[in-house]
Amino acid sequence: MESNKNRTFDLYKMLVDQQVILAYEGMFDQEVIKSFLGMTEKKLAGDGIDEATRKKLFNVLMEALQNISKHQKTNNTADENAIFILASTDLKYYVVTGNYMETDKIPIIKNKLDLVNSLDKEGLKEIYKKARLNSVISDVGGAGLGFIDMARKSGNKLQYQFTAKENNSSFFVLMATISNN
Repeated sequence: MESNKNRTFDLYKMLVDQQVILAYEGMFDQEVIKSFLGMTEKKLAGDGIDEATRKKLFNVLMEALQNISKHQKTNNTADENAIFILASTDLKYYVVTGNYMETDKIPIIKNKLDLVNSLDKEGLKEIYKKARLNSVISDVGGAGLGFIDMARKSGNKLQYQFTAKENNSSFFVLMATISNN
């Protein structure tokens, strides 16, 4: 029992030291998303974060959480849950998501992310307009609007990584960084 108490305290200390605001592992649905958005909104307002930063962060959070909800593997095993982490420093917020996906969908997602990351502010604005007008839906369920919007709102490149797992499965980690004005 003492060992578990020490591990719990060590985990708590790590979360505080790393300034983790919220962390979750599990299945994501609309109720979980609604709960996270509500908690985060209250926390940011209570911390006195300026409205412009709150709006950017809230938008990125919503897109990131929707991305998990739409693209998480539906036949997950108990050890294939998705993750969500919101952390901060004095200067930035970090929205990190991770979810299992079918490995064969990686090229489509990678191409969308690489395209989004290759564009400047004007390029993102233009591709966003085109994607909305054309409403092109891909076989992974979207037109890439979420990635475009996350890059536009955060003002930064999206960082990502794919890690191959078993059974045509990969773990997809996406991180958006939002500057604290």
